Amino acid sequence: MKLSRTLIPLGAAFSFLYSTPAETLLSTFQNFNLDGLFSSWASATVSSTPTNYSISASGFGSGYKAINPIIDASGETNLELTVTLSGAGAPAGPVSGPIVSLVDADGSFYNYAWYGQTAGTHVLSASLAAPTFVSAAGSVPGLDLSKLAFYHLQDDPGSYTGQYTITFHRLRLIGAPPPAFLSQSYDSSSQQFSLSWASRPGASYTVAFTPDLSTAFTALMTNIPSGGNSTIATVSVPGGQSGFLRVSQQ
Repeated sequence: MKLSRTLIPLGAAFSFLYSTPAETLLSTFQNFNLDGLFSSWASATVSSTPTNYSISASGFGSGYKAINPIIDASGETNLELTVTLSGAGAPAGPVSGPIVSLVDADGSFYNYAWYGQTAGTHVLSASLAAPTFVSAAGSVPGLDLSKLAFYHLQDDPGSYTGQYTITFHRLRLIGAPPPAFLSQSYDSSSQQFSLSWASRPGASYTVAFTPDLSTAFTALMTNIPSGGNSTIATVSVPGGQSGFLRVSQQ
């Protein structure tokens, strides 16, 4: 799922434009399962819960997940993995070496590893342009972020031989800019707001509203199909002539 958003203030002044970075969310691991388990993970203890996904094993293990439909993560620059690790090793000793692999539609297979991690919760990040190693170049060399078809989760505990537990919380790609607004206008008589933004072909968008930033956003229009490189929408704004709109790529 691709998530990105841009906020604009409604009203007469239009004094500022506030944006937040985009993200391509691969999983929050809620009631999650891998499509296949290999090496030590094939016989591991697996726990899938409404909030995370855990594997307890010894030695190298791996698994894969098909991305269906294929994800377009164009523009993202970094991979980020949030995990909790535990093991019976020394308090400051390494117990796990998490690895995330991204595979595009033509078979380019890029691996991002964080070897020698100690017990605890970690937010691990890596530059998508600098994989730790490449397993396959694919028929078209280079990882095509616009056509991500699979990801793999792995753990290489290295010299640690005891049992470890790796709990996955979130996997996402970040770094792409949010949708940029191209134009906007507000008709106070009809309370309608017309706006256009730079969009991605094939994507869908949601426009949401809040009267102030301490109140949750309410969707005004969902499943807005992309118009190509730019998209136009007109929404009716409730509650007068002030507040904020948010455009999110679904």
